[in-house]
Amino acid sequence: MNCKYCFYKSASEGRENRIMTEDTVDVLIRKINEYQPSALSVMFQGGEPTLAGLEFYRSFVKNVKEKIVCNVNYALQTNGLLVDEAYCKFFKENDFLIGVSLDGNHKTNDRYRKDKNGESVLPQILNACNLLKKNGVDLNILSVIDDKNAADIENTWAYFKKKGFDYLQFIPHVDEENGVSLSAESYETFLKKSFDLWYNELINGRYISVRHIDNYIGILMGNPPESCAMCGVCGSYFVVEANGDLYPCDFYCKEEYRLGSVFDEMPFDKSENQDEFIKASMHIHEHCKACKYYILCRGSCRRDRIDNYTKNKYCKAYYNFFDYAVERMTEAAKAFYG
Repeated sequence: MNCKYCFYKSASEGRENRIMTEDTVDVLIRKINEYQPSALSVMFQGGEPTLAGLEFYRSFVKNVKEKIVCNVNYALQTNGLLVDEAYCKFFKENDFLIGVSLDGNHKTNDRYRKDKNGESVLPQILNACNLLKKNGVDLNILSVIDDKNAADIENTWAYFKKKGFDYLQFIPHVDEENGVSLSAESYETFLKKSFDLWYNELINGRYISVRHIDNYIGILMGNPPESCAMCGVCGSYFVVEANGDLYPCDFYCKEEYRLGSVFDEMPFDKSENQDEFIKASMHIHEHCKACKYYILCRGSCRRDRIDNYTKNKYCKAYYNFFDYAVERMTEAAKAFYG
């Protein structure tokens, strides 16, 4: 594929070893085991991770079972083009959560997500979703929101509902270098409309999981946010590139943020680079800290911040959205989740 808004394409340009070797996998798992984690979550991303081939994943899971004794949760984010029956059976057998990238119907998805020849890939994506559901694989849909996709949210919601997609994640697009943008005004419209759609389903007896709304409900119930983008502070995971290089976040896989390598003696010990990366996310403006909605917003994701990471570019959108929806979110938390 050749997605117009892909941020990883330029970040990974010129890198070798696009598929992780068995030696690197072995070192990675061995080094993880040395830390004796009480639980481990492994998520495979790309590019397109299914290009590694099914045997790669079989070998990876086998290696984990042989070396790591704690509970391991697996997830994989895919465009769906290579997902077949064999992949689906493997995902089901090993309890993989599969995220499928899909922005909406033909018009919406084809806006940015086409193959390298400029052709639509929607039929292949839907076929993958059908195979995953047929095999009982846990599935969620990941959609990117920009100005145009935000304006289409009601059509997109109706489309996802028609297809029976009950687990949705929407992420704002912020890298404007590729001619795709999301204004604060458009994001506010999206937040309000998507919440109205979600709430209408809920009061009519149908629960549809929308990740950011689920997190807000959880926060109102006194729980920590599940999404790292909503924690207010970075540093909840490591990105391991195919060659073993380590980075603090998949949006910051650039040399200036490199933390080291799995081939280092103690790769997961906190480094100076990681410490600086985490501290930068703590620079919250006093105006934000005094905001009545700070507990819900927390400055949001670092990648959305401006002015030395102290302010969020979508501050007004979040504030107006919370003013609009917080009472209903609180009611939902008490009535349906309490």
